[in-house]
Amino acid sequence: MNRSYNVKKRGSLTLFAALLFFIPTLLFAKVDFVLKNDGIMPPKEVEKLEEMGSELYEKTGIPVFVAAVADLNETRPVDIIEPLKRTYRDYILLYFSIKPTAVNIFATENTEKLIDIDQILSPLPWRGTIKPVMSPAFSKDQSVKNEVAIFNGYADIVDQVAHSKGVKLESSIGSGSKDSFKLIRWIFYAILGLFFVQYIIYKVRSRRGGS
Repeated sequence: MNRSYNVKKRGSLTLFAALLFFIPTLLFAKVDFVLKNDGIMPPKEVEKLEEMGSELYEKTGIPVFVAAVADLNETRPVDIIEPLKRTYRDYILLYFSIKPTAVNIFATENTEKLIDIDQILSPLPWRGTIKPVMSPAFSKDQSVKNEVAIFNGYADIVDQVAHSKGVKLESSIGSGSKDSFKLIRWIFYAILGLFFVQYIIYKVRSRRGGS
């Protein structure tokens, strides 16, 4: 009887010790924040996104994911969102598709209060951090524009969540980089506006000359 009890006791202690060993591993298991990347983002960019996402998750408990897909019909937003719903109570997902071109931000009721989705997705150069980059006003290669759009959009989301939660991120790209990028956008749009004004002047002068 005692021997049987001792065996059971040893078995229970062994199981308990095993749980103590594995629970921390389960609790702090690595989370991949770049859920999908169909060759759109280079390794260094993916590494930086993972760094920002990991630090934010560690400090706030809010996971921000990104999915960069080549074809929307092959990897739909719902294909990404459904597994997230089963795993996380709250989350934010930046979804970007090349074919057709589509970008959207999906968030739970609690997390959408932490960011300004309309601002991030705004096409206005002084507000948006994604769509203005994809404008024809930029003479960069399309693949480069896609990379920059995803990176800046994700960084903006992460920074807004951190700000809402009152935490500071060491991995943040910083306001200086964002301000510089906004300045570049303004320069492109200013050049575009200048060409437009010159076109209008040319048309007016042509009409006057014709009359």
